[in-house]
Amino acid sequence: MRFRLFGLARDERGTSLIEFGFLAPFLALLTMGIIDLSRGLAERFALQQAVSRGLELVQARPAVAAANSNTVSYEFVRNEVASSADVPVGQVILTRWLECDGEDAGDVSNTCPAGAAASRYLRVRVTKDFEAEFYFATIPMAATGTLRTQ
Repeated sequence: MRFRLFGLARDERGTSLIEFGFLAPFLALLTMGIIDLSRGLAERFALQQAVSRGLELVQARPAVAAANSNTVSYEFVRNEVASSADVPVGQVILTRWLECDGEDAGDVSNTCPAGAAASRYLRVRVTKDFEAEFYFATIPMAATGTLRTQ
């Protein structure tokens, strides 16, 4: 009987299985983290692609002046970005501003002094909450793009 116990103590069969049992939870956690990270990155890239698509539409389409106003409307961009990013229209923010000789001149309805170079810009920002599968949290994401319109 004594020899059997000593023989069992020196037996190394099954050691790999025990070591794998110790490492399996860490490997599973690492795998789940990689899955959440890749899904999050794909979602972030989709948001940026939606913003880029909206800015490409500004370049492709002529701007439409709002009724009874000299102000140009870019609502079609807001709708397109919201549709592409699969978010409500309220989560797409359009910001327009004017620069005169590289200095911020405020609202685009302003005019630059005579001889100053006028530049009008449009910034599109979209936000979305990402629901992580294994992290059990909501991660806010945003994508932004800026285009000189004139």
